[in-house]
Amino acid sequence: MMLRFPVVRGRLLIGHLLLAGLCILLGGISIYLLLAFPSGMLSAAGLTILAAVSILIPAAAYRIYLLLTAYYGITPAGALNIRFGSRREVIPLEEIEEIRSGGRISDALRKAGPGWLETWQGQAAAEGEKTAEWIATDRGRSLLLLISKHRRWAISPSDPAGFAQKVADLSARASLEKVEPISYQPPPFILDILKTRSALAPLIGGWILIISLGVLLLAFQSSLPQDQPFRFVPSGLPSSPGNPTRLLILPLPGGAVWLLNAVLGWRAWRTDQRLAAYALWITACAVGAGLWAATIFLIRAG
Repeated sequence: MMLRFPVVRGRLLIGHLLLAGLCILLGGISIYLLLAFPSGMLSAAGLTILAAVSILIPAAAYRIYLLLTAYYGITPAGALNIRFGSRREVIPLEEIEEIRSGGRISDALRKAGPGWLETWQGQAAAEGEKTAEWIATDRGRSLLLLISKHRRWAISPSDPAGFAQKVADLSARASLEKVEPISYQPPPFILDILKTRSALAPLIGGWILIISLGVLLLAFQSSLPQDQPFRFVPSGLPSSPGNPTRLLILPLPGGAVWLLNAVLGWRAWRTDQRLAAYALWITACAVGAGLWAATIFLIRAG
């Protein structure tokens, strides 16, 4: 039976649960503001808050899932099983030549470890140190460095002393079963996009254009004339006067285009078709800019 050592997660889990709870509360307040005040500054504030928490809630939810399910498992056959989010590692214990802890791990390596954005996993490289595969949520006393001939792993079991003792006990056995090493690391496409400014700019830019347009219309829609033009005839003259609330429809197609292009661009990025991804995200920006221009022209015509 596999002996599991959960990752260090106490304060991190509490912090993420509080963050998720706060985001859900703010999301509920924002929905109330949108429903109770169909137009005006309060509804604009509600849309702004809702847009912000719609990003934070999925990020916090994934990290809560990771913290609850991640572990380092040791099997009687002599294998170290690591589950860390969608990452899977199987390491034969006979390959581990040394376990370092405490002061035997340099401060430079501790500081080089990936953080929140990378979901605490990735490569940790420090001057004078060999690169380690960081799969740890703690940089302090619980951090262990496993060393083999060709690889290094930085892990943070909740009971580092018990983990090290169990590895030592199994390694002292005369023979261990043959264990095939496994390493599955899903490509970090989303993280790659977030770290590439030229990709992040059009992706986030299109989203900001649509959200800010909705905020503007909600904030000032009540001050527009009741015969607000909604269309232009071929000659360029405004037509179809009516209730200005119809202008609130404009961000909807822009949002649909942005969401579709964001998903298609992400899929293109995954298949290494980066030019196609850029084209899709820039197109979404162009649609948002066009809707802004149309809105300004319609408001000025009124």
